[in-house]
Amino acid sequence: MQAPEQGPALVVDQPAADTGGPAGASRARLAWIAAYAGAGVVLFLCYLRVSWTQSISSDGGSNALEAWDMLHGNLVLHGWTLTDVSFYTTELPEYMLVELIRGLGPAVVHTAAAFTYTLLVLLAGLVAKGRATGREGVARVLIASGIMLAPQLGNPVFVLLLVPDHVGTGVPMLLIFLVLDRAPRRWYVPPVIALMLAWATIGDRLVIAAAVLPIVVVCAIRIFQGAVLARRPLEAVWFEVALIGASITALGISLLVLRVLGRLGGFTVLPLVTHVAKVSSLAKNFRLTGEGLLGLFGADVVHAPSGGQTAIAALHLIGLVLAAWALCRALRRFFRCDDLLVQVLTVGILADLVAFAFSSLPFSIWDTRQISAVLPFGAVLAGRLLAADLLKVRLVPALAVLLACYTAALGFDVAQPAIPAHDQSLADWLVAHDFSCGLSNYFEGNITTLDSGGRVHLIAVSWGAHKSVPRSYQSDASWYDPQLHYANFVVNTGADQPKAIIPPRDLSNAFGPPARIYHDGPYTIMVWDKNLLADLGRPAKEGPGNVGP
Repeated sequence: MQAPEQGPALVVDQPAADTGGPAGASRARLAWIAAYAGAGVVLFLCYLRVSWTQSISSDGGSNALEAWDMLHGNLVLHGWTLTDVSFYTTELPEYMLVELIRGLGPAVVHTAAAFTYTLLVLLAGLVAKGRATGREGVARVLIASGIMLAPQLGNPVFVLLLVPDHVGTGVPMLLIFLVLDRAPRRWYVPPVIALMLAWATIGDRLVIAAAVLPIVVVCAIRIFQGAVLARRPLEAVWFEVALIGASITALGISLLVLRVLGRLGGFTVLPLVTHVAKVSSLAKNFRLTGEGLLGLFGADVVHAPSGGQTAIAALHLIGLVLAAWALCRALRRFFRCDDLLVQVLTVGILADLVAFAFSSLPFSIWDTRQISAVLPFGAVLAGRLLAADLLKVRLVPALAVLLACYTAALGFDVAQPAIPAHDQSLADWLVAHDFSCGLSNYFEGNITTLDSGGRVHLIAVSWGAHKSVPRSYQSDASWYDPQLHYANFVVNTGADQPKAIIPPRDLSNAFGPPARIYHDGPYTIMVWDKNLLADLGRPAKEGPGNVGP
């Protein structure tokens, strides 16, 4: 009896077409390199300008100060307490390189963000291309990179083109996927993948859900299909077995490195405080997840200002639809798919979305940063799975028009006015009046230090009615040592949103009445004739501390 015919497998990459011999292949390779280099320079300059449309907060200031300390010899960040993610092996080395060239200042954050997003856009196109050549190869690149080309002004730019907050973690993950896709199935590839996964996981545990888990799940499914259902010898699926071992090994390496850094007196990372969402919170979580996806893909028509920005957001809905279409196609043919990377990207998107939507992480639209990997992953899927079909139905002119519109949208973003860093005017006033070291809350702390180029050190304190104490969060314990620093003023303001004014009662309980008071716009600068650090209580408060009312 003839076996029933199986549906066609989802085979994405075909062997490269004949390019006319080695000389033709070399010319084609050089053309791709030249195109990528030229596009990279142009995109970096555009994204640098777009990044300046958003104001840096103390989160970006904290990362810059951490990298500055590393650049000046404190490589393990001795004494530092970070957040629940360190970016130690990802963005912080990038910040160090930028600071080596530009020094300490707000431009560091904008420059690093622009470079990171440029890499994301280019890598998304490169991973989407795979081994495809000719028109299909070009179409794959343009679809994937085009979807990400023009971030939406406002919160999406703040998420994608400012402080690290998981967006930059997409760069090492795409590099890992590039190796996974392009490297031959040789014995040395799984160890390389293990080292790359460990490198990324040390900097950001998001890699576990977005890359490590998907690789393990997909390889386990492929092993079951091959060794159990198809009854092939285990040697036929040795690569998948090795990748599972590499993923588990990567977790062990990352834990070992963090343990060694701790033994060497390195930085402290706070525990991730999250739990499964309550049923009553799911509606809000789903709404924030949906709005977050719209923002990441530049298609947030809900919050876009009316007029041109709404039209731009509406056009970006097409990019979101393409990514969703590709995801649905990958899911429909998941168990018949020959492309390992397509399966990994599919599971990575689903794992990231589920971990976010069904947890306590969604609190505001800014928390979209937790699912930022969905943007490059979805763009890559769209390029890999849809390019061939879109070419067959002769939609090249429509795609060209859409890409031109996205390019124009990027030009619109570039034309927007720059915004100075948060508290830049305060930093300038303090420098002009010879203030060097003082106290404030988190919103004014590290960003003012960055804005002043390190000439003013404004230290964040956890303020309390009964006892004000040092703040172990994005800070170095040595800052609060009265033997090392002399802090004689406090900056207070209610200009932040949300308001984070320090209650006057907390100040009087901690230090008594000030000797002098100055005003500069929304800021009040209170000065004492003593070292305020000596009057702070102990122990330090671990965690965010007082960042609001």
